[in-house]
Amino acid sequence: MEPGAVLITGCLLLLLFLLLFRASSGQGPGRLPPGPAPLPVLGNLTQNVLPLYRSYRRLCQEYGPIFTVWLGPRPTVVLCGYEVVRDALVEHSEEFSGRAPIPLLKQMKQGYGLVNTNGERWRQLRRFTLTTLRNLGMGKRPLEQRMQEEAQHLAQAVADKQGHAFDPVPDLTRAVANVICSVVMGTRFSSDNEEFQELQRLIMSYMCYFRSLPAQLYNTFPGIMHFLPGQHRRIFREYERLRAFIQAQVESHRRSLDPSAPRDLIDYFFLQQAKERGKEQTEFEDENLMELVSSLFIAGMETTSNTIQFALLVIGKFPDVQVRVHAELDREVGRARPPALEDRLRLPYTNAVLHELQRYVDLVPTSLPHTTTRPTPFRGYLIPQGTTIIPLLASVHFDPASWETPEDFNPGHFLDENGAFRKRDTAMPFSAGKRVCPGEGLAKAEIFLFITTLLQSFTLELLTDPGAIDLASLRRAFRGQGLSYKLRAVPRPA
Repeated sequence: MEPGAVLITGCLLLLLFLLLFRASSGQGPGRLPPGPAPLPVLGNLTQNVLPLYRSYRRLCQEYGPIFTVWLGPRPTVVLCGYEVVRDALVEHSEEFSGRAPIPLLKQMKQGYGLVNTNGERWRQLRRFTLTTLRNLGMGKRPLEQRMQEEAQHLAQAVADKQGHAFDPVPDLTRAVANVICSVVMGTRFSSDNEEFQELQRLIMSYMCYFRSLPAQLYNTFPGIMHFLPGQHRRIFREYERLRAFIQAQVESHRRSLDPSAPRDLIDYFFLQQAKERGKEQTEFEDENLMELVSSLFIAGMETTSNTIQFALLVIGKFPDVQVRVHAELDREVGRARPPALEDRLRLPYTNAVLHELQRYVDLVPTSLPHTTTRPTPFRGYLIPQGTTIIPLLASVHFDPASWETPEDFNPGHFLDENGAFRKRDTAMPFSAGKRVCPGEGLAKAEIFLFITTLLQSFTLELLTDPGAIDLASLRRAFRGQGLSYKLRAVPRPA
């Protein structure tokens, strides 16, 4: 092609892109919200918009609480602040309930499972998951007893450190992982089980990559990145090893299934599979089971253990908070029995501390991307069907219109004037609406039982001056590639 023709073609393509952008991003009804002008192909990626939980304040000041950024060649609508996020996820829950395609998950899961699906498959698998968790005892004694036993194993592992400095991550991860293993496959693994250790390593490696810049690039330009060398190739191989572990558990369950006494989620899936045998259309096939189990493992293990890990750091930084929790536990629970979920009603300050920890840690600052299921009128705009939506949960948890001291760790956020616990709708650590995390109840129970069991017996001490610790900086590091630290757990005098 002649140089002149190349130049003309390039100009025409640029003009077409600008026309499409102008048509879709101007203010007013029937258009996307405003936002920074994108570059061809790259969009706003070179304009310091990522990560959004760091740039949203600047973008909100310029464009308002609803704005559009182009992550590569596709527009993404970002929702900021409690009022806007709640309006979308709760008041317009059906319209904003779609899951936007995530290329990494699409490649790994091939359209199966719960996390990255829509329509009837998502509805049936979500209904099954919620029903099965209830059947297995979420909020009931049998499952609570399993969590209490695991909390005692954790406390014993900490006691074995004899007050010496230690990294809490391995013991925390094992305790949380054993809870989800008992729910999904009815199994508890010992600390020296090599297969279990490999499972934990694979999941941590997966999540570490998923938060990284290479993962963002893959999700933005999958058609290019898939064919290039990079970390994604290693992650795909490791994910197949995770699937092989799950496959072995599934086959073992199939051989030992007793339909009259289902043991765990895998057994309940087999029972539903048998009910639907012969139907022309069913979602209860082995591929959906494999991906459902993998998602529950990853979400149930990594996010809960990370929340508790950061929570212990925060508790160690504030000795006065720890003293009040110790006093309340001694007064209302004592030392003769382990804490129980029913104690939450008698532990308003402790309950407030744990809820504030989940707000302040803000482990998932940006929800997994949603998508609009139909053309959606929303706050003066008409968002087209299939538009990617990011509800920015960090903007909810640090919204000055919703919290008295949003940048500070303040258990008073969850206490009324009489010192009683008060629930706050402005806290959304598990998101909200139709895509709220189905394991929310399980995770909250683990956080309560594990932390109260540890504080019943130990005083947590950091190795550095608590006043010198900048939690905001540590939180940013934690959201990125995790955080490594050591502490001491000093046995409390009887």
